[in-house]
Amino acid sequence: MPYGIRKEGTGKIRISSGGIFSAVFLLVIALLSFAAAAGLWRAGKALISYLSRENRYDKIIVEAGIRNGVDPCLIKAVIWRESKFNAREKGGKGEIGLMQVIPLSAASDWAKAKRFTLPSAGALYDPELNIEVGSWYLGRALRRWRNFRDCVALALCEYNAGLARTKKWQPETGDGDVISRIGIDSTKRYVKDILKRYRKYKEEWTIPQ
Repeated sequence: MPYGIRKEGTGKIRISSGGIFSAVFLLVIALLSFAAAAGLWRAGKALISYLSRENRYDKIIVEAGIRNGVDPCLIKAVIWRESKFNAREKGGKGEIGLMQVIPLSAASDWAKAKRFTLPSAGALYDPELNIEVGSWYLGRALRRWRNFRDCVALALCEYNAGLARTKKWQPETGDGDVISRIGIDSTKRYVKDILKRYRKYKEEWTIPQ
């Protein structure tokens, strides 16, 4: 009989241990197949969602870059690393939106410099405001470190880890290396990731006019 089912002389049905094993094995295979299919579906859905967002904010990025003296390719690379172009992204330390702006640091500094009212946390989810504040903050960092060869790396350090830490990592001379001096592994990966994506966008991204 199939699957180890055997009828005894007493008329009782007995399932052998081999039959149970086969049934369990088939059930496990079915569950694994279902899980794999579900995982692929979620991954595909996430990829489609990301691709649909990647170029959605290009016009805002270019305009903010012009206003704040920052290469749009760099702004876009920061957004890619910070939020993968998800305008509703919220970080674990209160970072908000596309450029993961912190209300009481970047947004506060921007509002004081512009003599604007400090925007609410909710307002910072707006892509245009978020990119404007983040680009201004990044532009200020770039100007601060403009006399260093690796000014972009230093600006990214400041954006990610703050000014105080970045000052500890600045090279002794203007042409010194920055990456090797970064004392926090996560910040080092952050800077490397953005610089790599920055180069990619400079080579491949057709900036809208």
